[in-house]
Amino acid sequence: MEKRRAGRITDNLNAELTTGGKSYSGIIMNFSGSGLCLVTATAGTVVDITPSTIIQLKCQLPSKKSVPMKCEVKWFHTKNSLHGVSFSIGLEIINPPKEYREFVSSLGQA
Repeated sequence: MEKRRAGRITDNLNAELTTGGKSYSGIIMNFSGSGLCLVTATAGTVVDITPSTIIQLKCQLPSKKSVPMKCEVKWFHTKNSLHGVSFSIGLEIINPPKEYREFVSSLGQA
């Protein structure tokens, strides 16, 4: 059963996630006005993030503007490979900023 409140837009946006004093670059794979799914580049160590953790995210819009957002972790998965560890994470955006809301609206989503 689908738990999302809004439909997702499938597109790629560059992002940087900060938690525990460390930053991780990644790509937002899909998003809506209230949530998103991010996949990180490979890191050297395992990251321990649990649901309900509050993290900071900087999303780069197609205009190249970097929009800071506060998000709550909804789910988190790691993937180990010979190159290191990457992770995917589902986030709910807390009080989405005006620039982000306007961008999503411009794509026909609320």
